[in-house]
Order: sequence, then C-alpha cells, then structure tokens
Amino acid sequence: MSTEKCLNSKCSFEEMQCKERGATRLRQRLGLDQSYISRPDVDSPFVDELDAVNRLLPYHVFQQPKADTQAIVSAKGKGKAWSFSSMDNEITRFALECERRRQAVQERWRKLKIRSGKRSAPDDQSYYLAQVILDTDRSENAWLTSELRNARAEAERLERERRATDNVSRMSQFSATPQGVVPSVQSHYYRTYPYSYTQAYGNHSQAPTVSTFSVSPAAPASTTYAPYQSNGAIPVQLPVASLPALHALGIIPVPAASLPPEGQPQPPAVLRGSTANGTILSLEINVSLLQNTQMSGLAMVLNSLVNRGPSSGVGAISGGVADNVDSSKS
Repeated sequence: MSTEKCLNSKCSFEEMQCKERGATRLRQRLGLDQSYISRPDVDSPFVDELDAVNRLLPYHVFQQPKADTQAIVSAKGKGKAWSFSSMDNEITRFALECERRRQAVQERWRKLKIRSGKRSAPDDQSYYLAQVILDTDRSENAWLTSELRNARAEAERLERERRATDNVSRMSQFSATPQGVVPSVQSHYYRTYPYSYTQAYGNHSQAPTVSTFSVSPAAPASTTYAPYQSNGAIPVQLPVASLPALHALGIIPVPAASLPPEGQPQPPAVLRGSTANGTILSLEINVSLLQNTQMSGLAMVLNSLVNRGPSSGVGAISGGVADNVDSSKS
C-alpha cells in the first residue's frame, strides 16, 4: 500500500518511509497530550520551570495553526489534499537533508578518530606538550634577550669608564710630568760630549764651550738628584684598586686635612685628592720615611702598574717615582 502511494505521489521510497515514521510519532505525541489534558493536575503547584513547561505544553492541541484552519475551511477536494501533501514534501526534504548532513558529520568524526588512533601519542597530550615547549622557548628567548641587553649596557659602561680613565691619565701625564728635568739631564749629556772637530773653528766654537762649562756644577747636581728627590714628597697617581697593596705594606694614606702639625711625626703618604670620578688618587709619598721592605714593595707595585700601560690609570709620574724609589733603595 505504501509503495502504491509512493508511485502515485511521485516520491521516493525513502521519503515515504520518513513520512510514515513522522506521522506515527506525531499521532503518538498527540495522543499522549490529549490524554494528559483530559485529566489535568490542577491542585498541586508548579515545582520548577521544567515542571511548568511539561504541564502546560500539552495544551497546544487546542491551538490550531491559522493556515491549517483556513486550508480546511476554504480548500475543497484536490486542492485541500494538494496543500497538505506539498507541505509534507517540503518538511520531508528538509529532514532528509538534515539526515545526510548528520551522516556526513559522523563519517568525518569517525575518520578523525581513526587517524588519531594511528599516531604514537594521543592528540590532546601532543597539543599540551607542544604548548609547554613553546612556552618554555618563549621564556628562554625573553631571558636571553634581557641578558644580552644587560651585557651590552655593561660593555658600554666599561668602555665609557676606560675612555674616561685614558683621558684622565693622558691629561695627568701632560700636567704632572716634570718636563724641566729631562732636558737638563739630556743637555748635560750633550754638553759634556767632546767634539773633536770644534777646535778647527776657533773662537766661533769657543763661546758655546764657555757657556756650557758655566753649567759644569750641574754635573755633581745630577748625581745628587736622586737622593734629593727621595728625601722629599714624591707626587704619585694611583688607582683606588692599589690601596689594599699599600695597606699590606703598612703605607696608609692620610688626608691632607688630617695631617699633624709641624714638629710632629708626619705620615709617609698624604692623600691630596682624587680625579676621574674618584678612581684615581693623587698621593704624596715621602720615601725617606719608608723602611727598606716598604720601599721594595712600593717599587714592585709601581712597576707593575707602569707595565700595565695607560689602562691601569697610572701616568708617567709613577714610572719616575719607581725609578726614584729603586735608586733610593739602592
């Protein structure tokens, strides 16, 4: 009978079966709703929203759609039957399309589960581990970036300090180097050198000879220059890092403002000031007040600073002081 109906209505057998199942379920639902409203529960109050919906929803059997009532009243014969059958066909087609889409989604889900099962680890665990690794890499990159930034800032600071130290040491060399001592010693050497060919020019060369011999008393003065310098205060420029070495030798610099009055024992080292933002100290060391061990240690400290070059912050004065200390020690 259903096959004949399907052939007469020009619909597929699957659509006809869906129609029959839908009609059966609709009749069952209407029957349950009609039986409920025939014996309603009007005494007990509503328990919650769900109870109110379940008790009031069956009364929809009394609310017929306006289009259905108009079709029933106005339509006649084949027109009445055609209106209902066309609406049923549209509903059935929509239901079939939904069924096809549901089956396609189920098939895709099944393939995804099969593909996931073929992997060595579950997908959720793999996603979690990958997220943890990415977070770790990001944190390490951020840490490396901050360390690199700090290292660059530290390198720039050290470079600025080195340049400032070089400038200060260069200025101290020009300002504190005794320029008058070196030419006098060199002129003494040149003046005492005997030129054999100067005698051939007679009086023209005799005048410079007399002028040079007038400075001849400077020869013994040059030999006594070292002890004279050693008995007085020698200016020295030392970095702050060399203070522990001086303290180990028993040489403790005393600020100039804290010196004892004249007539009392004076300290061997006097602190006159500092330069280069406090990194270089200007000292005056009285070698005559030092012991032999202290002079030896001071000479070693000064020689080590001079050998380091300008980067140690010690000017040319330290080299001369080291020579004076060695000469006084000998």
